[in-house]
Amino acid sequence: MAKSEPRPWVVGLGYVLSFLLLDWISYIRPFEGLNITPWNPQPALAIALLMLQQARWLWLVWLSLVTAELAVRGVPADWFVTLAATGALALSYAATARVLGMRLGRSLSLSTRRDLLWFVVVVLAGSLFSAMLYVTSLAIAGLVTGSPLHEAIIRYWIGDAVGLVVLLPILLALLNAQRRGALVLTAGSREWWLIAAVTVVLLAVVFGQADSNLFKFFYLLFLPVVWASARLGLSGAVLVSAVIQVGLIVTVQSASNADLTVFELQVLMAAAALTGLVLGVAVDERERATAELKGSLRLAAAGQMAAALAHELSQPLTALNSYAQASRLLVTSHDLPDHERLSRLAEVSQRMAVDALRASDVVKRLRDFFRSGSTQLQVVNLSMLLDEALAACQRHAEALEVEVQREVADSLPPVLADPVQIAVVLRNLVTNALEASSGMAAGRVVLAAHRIAGAVRVEVRDTGPGVQGARLEALFEPGPSDKPGGMGVGLSICRAIVEAHGGSLWAEAGACGVFCFTLPIEPPGDELAS
Repeated sequence: MAKSEPRPWVVGLGYVLSFLLLDWISYIRPFEGLNITPWNPQPALAIALLMLQQARWLWLVWLSLVTAELAVRGVPADWFVTLAATGALALSYAATARVLGMRLGRSLSLSTRRDLLWFVVVVLAGSLFSAMLYVTSLAIAGLVTGSPLHEAIIRYWIGDAVGLVVLLPILLALLNAQRRGALVLTAGSREWWLIAAVTVVLLAVVFGQADSNLFKFFYLLFLPVVWASARLGLSGAVLVSAVIQVGLIVTVQSASNADLTVFELQVLMAAAALTGLVLGVAVDERERATAELKGSLRLAAAGQMAAALAHELSQPLTALNSYAQASRLLVTSHDLPDHERLSRLAEVSQRMAVDALRASDVVKRLRDFFRSGSTQLQVVNLSMLLDEALAACQRHAEALEVEVQREVADSLPPVLADPVQIAVVLRNLVTNALEASSGMAAGRVVLAAHRIAGAVRVEVRDTGPGVQGARLEALFEPGPSDKPGGMGVGLSICRAIVEAHGGSLWAEAGACGVFCFTLPIEPPGDELAS
């Protein structure tokens, strides 16, 4: 059953009471009788209400401003000026809420740095507009005396701007269901409470100094801001800013600081809050980008696995088809004696079973590799794998009229490898080399292997056109294949498999094709896998 929305009169009453409470808490050190205070959080509440309910609650915002004048500041000396000034403030809040709503959209969420930039610009411009309207109204009535007009405007502007920067992001998060959940989770985490405790300790350190040293140690408060923003994102940033702001208000209320000191502390508070917002939004953007990248990588891995399976299964499936055709011909042939025909059928069936089993192993091992990057390492006689790769490609080489040579050291040590996956790598490299050498005069492919420090180096050389330096790295990126019918994924998969074994795969530039990869040597003391 869906939760019912609160009644409008409940929202209105709660807003008025909250507005009066915030106005009473923040009414400290009024500037020269103009009721201008260094911190004004109540505009944030008014703007949030107007963003939620739009302009139909404008009358309530104006009523709360008038009520606050009576309840907190006392009976005004000039009712006309008070009503005009509060009406101007209500209209400026409505304009700010309207522009913010247009820029942030229906979600009212500071999701991107662009949203944050618009938020800061609108807040600063809106609070400046409010300050100019309010102070100008008082100046026209002759109430601004003893201080320059611009100083009163700047003080009012800073007070409103700090209140908006600190409180409005929290209110916007509470108005957004997703952000509200993140805020609740953050406030309930152990790390947040640790950050809050450190913040309180640093507040005590900073404001436990003499008045002349307050600003010298204020930079310490940037540490929890950066910590919370980097670890907890925007939720941590707005919460730690709120804790620091409360600490400043408690300090100002309990200490005998000069009004100028309070003003300067609020400027520093604005800098700390903006720092937290910038870092918090950047961290949230990075986490969203990471999540999207992981999803994209999963899709890419699935696509590569499908392409790799198609690439690797094409040869055994083609062989199975050939064997099936040969079996059909043997069955229908009457030129051979029955015992010889049966013997050949048994041989073809055995080859079909071997290729089917190899296809099954390829599917299983590649699936495991793309799913978790796992390799079933065992002690392997690499010479045997090289011979099997050459034998598997021998018919292809004969069809292309390419000579295949083997240059493998006799004392080749055993290696740690997944034989099925390394067989995939060898078949890809040798097949590519054969096709690169086809059509060349005296086409030749050389499969070589020798020991180097801590590893075995395998080389596949061909008499093809080779690779230019600019294309070396691009060869190993998934993309369109140069070969007719090619998938463009063979080399990228080969590199991933070799690197999962702890080796490396690369190509060397030159007039002929040279591909090399290394595999780690099995430590002494173990026997070869049978």
